[in-house]
Amino acid sequence: MKSGVRGQGPAPAGFKRGAGVREKLKETALKAVKVPLRFMPLWVEAIGMGAVMGMIVDSNKRFKERLKEVDNKIFLFEATDLNKKFYLHIKNNDIKIIPHLAKAPDVVMKGETKILFGLLLGKEDPDTVFFSRKLEISGDTAAAIHFKNILNSL
Repeated sequence: MKSGVRGQGPAPAGFKRGAGVREKLKETALKAVKVPLRFMPLWVEAIGMGAVMGMIVDSNKRFKERLKEVDNKIFLFEATDLNKKFYLHIKNNDIKIIPHLAKAPDVVMKGETKILFGLLLGKEDPDTVFFSRKLEISGDTAAAIHFKNILNSL
């Protein structure tokens, strides 16, 4: 006789109970977003990312103050799985997202889209993804470390 209580049976294939379901849903959502991102012009992506980063900066006064540590630095983020890149220019306690830039970046960060968004949103630990080789960092290591510490404060 069945009890009629939901969640008592085995989980569907590919799903785990609890946090595993949330992770699977995030992965599915990220895969769905990747398709339009492959074809979306960089300037549209820059506007979207600029809006997201603006909300993060404006909602966290401490984060905004700490941007002084990397003032006038340019970070290049390369999404290796989408073959796309964007520049993040920090100036006067603000972040500008730029799709193309002639100037060489101070720091280059390469990784999959999931990792890069996770870093920028404070959902991924920079040390963990770097030492697990999911993120490559080159350039001004002092600026990269300062930026990492700022992201950790989110």
